[in-house]
Amino acid sequence: MINTTNRGDLPNEFESLILAAGHYVRPSEDLRPQVLEQARTAQQERRMQRHLAKLAAVVFLAVTVLTVYRQPASAAGNHLFSPGGSAVSLDVEANGRVDERNWETVESFTDIRRRQAALLRL
Repeated sequence: MINTTNRGDLPNEFESLILAAGHYVRPSEDLRPQVLEQARTAQQERRMQRHLAKLAAVVFLAVTVLTVYRQPASAAGNHLFSPGGSAVSLDVEANGRVDERNWETVESFTDIRRRQAALLRL
């Protein structure tokens, strides 16, 4: 049993106990193969997670790119801010008339802005 009354001798006593226990503790014969197998399994799981993350990123980018580029040509012309370059795109019909849907959208946004401004003044 360890005598705890003499505090100055505790480190030496613990060291001697640890050194004495070193002769009694023996690792099993299959310890090293078990540790190596667990390390391989953990590495394979990390590798699989990295591959799945990369695959998910590629699928996300592919879906995003396909969604952007597969927009119908008629739908692309009806957007107020289209990637075509102009801020407001106007569809001109074959007889030279301007499509009224775009102007209705602009007018509705203008009306909303007027209402918001009126509410903020109160």
